[in-house]
Formats: sequence, C-alpha cells, structure tokens
Amino acid sequence: MRLFLIILVAVGAWFLPPAPRPVQATATPSVQGGPCPTAPAFPGRIERVVLTTPGAYGNLQYPRTPLGPRTIAITVDDGPDPRGSQAVMAILEARCLRATFFYVGQYAALRPDIVRDAVRRGHNVGSHSWSHPTRLAGWGREAAQAEIRRGFLAVENAAPGQVEPFFRFPGLGDSPGLRNWLGEAGIAVVGAEGGTDDWRGIGAEAITRRTLANMAGSDGGVLIIHETHPAMISALPGLLDDLNRRGFRFVQITAGDTARTTAQAKPQTLLRAGLKTD
Repeated sequence: MRLFLIILVAVGAWFLPPAPRPVQATATPSVQGGPCPTAPAFPGRIERVVLTTPGAYGNLQYPRTPLGPRTIAITVDDGPDPRGSQAVMAILEARCLRATFFYVGQYAALRPDIVRDAVRRGHNVGSHSWSHPTRLAGWGREAAQAEIRRGFLAVENAAPGQVEPFFRFPGLGDSPGLRNWLGEAGIAVVGAEGGTDDWRGIGAEAITRRTLANMAGSDGGVLIIHETHPAMISALPGLLDDLNRRGFRFVQITAGDTARTTAQAKPQTLLRAGLKTD
C-alpha cells in the first residue's frame, strides 16, 4: 500500500531522486492551556514544529519529517481557492488547528486577499510554484528556476514579509538540481509522509478511509490535502475528528523566527516583494 501511495502522489514526475542526507529540526512546544472552546476534544493551542532550513522533509521521498509519534502537520495545496480556502480555514479553526498553505502563484496574484487572510488567522503560507507544472523537473534549468521564482514573488507580493521559506514541488516531482538551488537560497523543500488521494476524484468516504489508513501506516507526519476538491472539504470535519479520536495530535510546521531573515540575506533570495510577476 505504501509503494502504491508513493507512485500515486508523485504522478506527473519523471522520477524520484535519491534522498538527500538527513537534516536537523527542532520542536518548539507551546503551552497547551485548556481545551478548544469550540471543540473540547481538541487542545486549545497548537504546537509549532521548526523545520531547519535549508532541508528536505517527508519520507515519501526524503528523510522523515521530525515530528513525534502519531503527530500530524496539515498542509493544504493548490489554492488560494475562493471557496476552498475559507472552508478549510473555518473547519480547522473550529478545532483550534492551524495549517501551512502552499499557494500557487497565479492564483495568489488573483486573490491576494485570501493569502493575507490566511496569515492574519494564524496559518502559515509557502509557495507551490507559479502555474503548478507537474513535470517541472524536466524543464530546462533557467525556465524551471524562473517558474519557482515567479511563484514565490506572487505569494510574497500578496503577504509581504510573511511567507515561510518553504517550497513544495507540484506533484512532488523534484530534481536534485532544483532542490540544491532552493537550498542555496535558504528554502526548505516540504514533501509529505502521506496524502488523502483527494485529487483522484474519489468521494468523501473513500478520502476518509484512505487517509486514516495512510496516517496509521506512517505513524502520522506531514499530510497533504487539496482545498480545490469539494469532496475533500466534505470529508475534512469528520476526518479530523476521527484522527483525533484515534490518538493523533496536530502540530503546525514553521521555519522559525530567523530562517526568513537568513533566506532574505542570500544574494539569490526568493523572498522579495514589490516586483511584477509578469
């Protein structure tokens, strides 16, 4: 089942490169306080786990993300979607949860207000390229770098100074050259330990069943969901409740307070607002 998931989640990629050497990360615990006021089965505060940059995380391809046992970090791809973003944020926040949204640049340029709203509500934002090309690893070096740079610029223009130095390859289809280039710019590549298969067009019940199995098999980790699929939105409330009942806990990944400053100081920084994306 794990092999099958790996093949599916990396659809569109030409190949999966050898895993890079392990990277370090540190967890920053927060005081949990009382229960969540709107969902008492969940804690009132969420722990933030710092992923050291540069690095590459997610054992579908890379070393395992350094989260504790039965711990899940929710990440949300392919927005900002006018309906999906708001729905996902509302569902998460009703349970005092926060996620990291990997936004597609061309959509962020159209709806920068959603990107800013996500940050205002305590979610983190990273880049998922400009136009989501699943064969990005097969592009020429200059074209691929321009695609990534343009995506970061759009998200940065939407929320200046608030973008995490995080990048997720579309379809998880990376290449060693692009990954190294991102590392030189101080950017962490965030993959996943598992997905929901929502992109396959399956229904909410199947999404829930597969995600529960995937998270049980991986003992948690970074989870990818897509805000652009209505069945995923329908499944999400019950899925979160089921995971919580089964003893999983939720955290939010971040690069920490100094990583962005460090990445901005790089000569080839990707975290620069104020320029045009065209």
